[in-house]
Amino acid sequence: MSAKAAAPALIVAAMALVGDYSAVAETSTQGREAQHLSIPFKQEDIREVIAKMVRDWNALDADYMKIVAGLVEFSRFDEEQFLKNMELLKATRQLETALQQAEVPEILGNEHMDLRRAIAKVRSRLVTVDHLFRQHFVCPDEFETGMQGKALSDLADHTNRQLAKLA
Repeated sequence: MSAKAAAPALIVAAMALVGDYSAVAETSTQGREAQHLSIPFKQEDIREVIAKMVRDWNALDADYMKIVAGLVEFSRFDEEQFLKNMELLKATRQLETALQQAEVPEILGNEHMDLRRAIAKVRSRLVTVDHLFRQHFVCPDEFETGMQGKALSDLADHTNRQLAKLA
């Protein structure tokens, strides 16, 4: 699945998970006899779901790492991609807020934090993509210098290589 398709699906899945936390909390407060009478959510099932979501968010982070590396070398502005990235960034920030405010059963605390960390990595990549796109709107200041054109070109090439390593 492409990063464009995966991101919205993962956001929806993570929001649904917040609703599942309340079901886990309810079953953990019921007595053992009541648990056998109904079909409760199993904590192991939710742990597996969270673990899979963490893997998926980490894979999405790897996809966005490639996108950032490609954008460093890209010189054309893509308005559609810019707007889509803005939407995803906003949705990811809203998801982070929802996960931060969620009442997480104590038994799922570590898994929940792993998920939040994976989502934060993707949000960081989305911010980087946003900053790279926004550079197309900024007109750089010009300064007088005594440096030769070749020296400035070498400095710019060095800076681009360092940015690519950071991505």
